[in-house]
Amino acid sequence: MSTSSKNDGTDRELLTRKISIGYISAAHGVRGEIRIVPLTDYPERFSHMDSLKLYSPEGAFVRALRIRNIRGDAGRGELIVEGDPTDRDEAKALVGLSIMIDPEERAPLTKGEFWVDDLIGLQVRDGEGHALGRVSDFFATGGSELYEVRDEDGALHYIPAVAEFVKDIDLSSGTITVELIEGLW
Repeated sequence: MSTSSKNDGTDRELLTRKISIGYISAAHGVRGEIRIVPLTDYPERFSHMDSLKLYSPEGAFVRALRIRNIRGDAGRGELIVEGDPTDRDEAKALVGLSIMIDPEERAPLTKGEFWVDDLIGLQVRDGEGHALGRVSDFFATGGSELYEVRDEDGALHYIPAVAEFVKDIDLSSGTITVELIEGLW
């Protein structure tokens, strides 16, 4: 029911504006190629990009890397990028950098999909309109996604992000309507 992530810039405001879509995991070969691990539900986006914007683990912009060629299978978890580095040492210096985009560059979503960033902070209500709490986090587990909801007393509750429980997400009103079963809350 949802997708995406959020990540870093050099200050707190910038941190919430950049979206992490991957990171450089290793140097590859001797001609400066790098391996990247996509962190996006849309890894095919890399084949349409001319450059990658690279950020340090602290969120500072490091550089843009021009892409000459991308090969590999994003479905297997890694892509090989041939770009600006011309030797292995230059490529090794890029390992650990994050690949980030601006929110406007996110892939378009289909009906019923939402960005995690947009769901955090939404008010969760039951079918009768009673406030249960606010979405405080999101977890992608092996079987399904979970919304972490913090109630007024600070207790955490977990609601599977599936149509059986989540009946409506209304970003304009800032609410998620859920139908709970006995023992879920």
